[in-house]
Amino acid sequence: MSNVETARSAYDAFGRGDLEALRESFAEDAVWVTSDELPLGGVVEGRDQILANFAQIPNYWSSFLVEPEEFIDAGEYVVVKGTQRAENDRGAFEAPFVHLLEYRDGKAVRGEFFTDSAKAAKLIA
Repeated sequence: MSNVETARSAYDAFGRGDLEALRESFAEDAVWVTSDELPLGGVVEGRDQILANFAQIPNYWSSFLVEPEEFIDAGEYVVVKGTQRAENDRGAFEAPFVHLLEYRDGKAVRGEFFTDSAKAAKLIA
């Protein structure tokens, strides 16, 4: 399976809320980097901690969608462009995102996520 196919499969699993299927796409020592402004943000180390953070998303959002629109193959990297949407009792936001995923031996070893985190932070602060 190519890195792009692995990334597509991971986004599909995330969209279904299937964290066990998502687990298979990560290396055990994976690193996840998101905005420090967000709960569970910053640098997260290890597949188990990354998945534990994903499992907490419903504590902040009644609806949370990550909709990839383009996957760009860059060898050991995959760039994913799309739209993120979320809603809770304080409001809703929508923002474009770019995710940079690094792969080694068919597993994600690093993910860096770029979006307008200030929109989300206002609703969960």
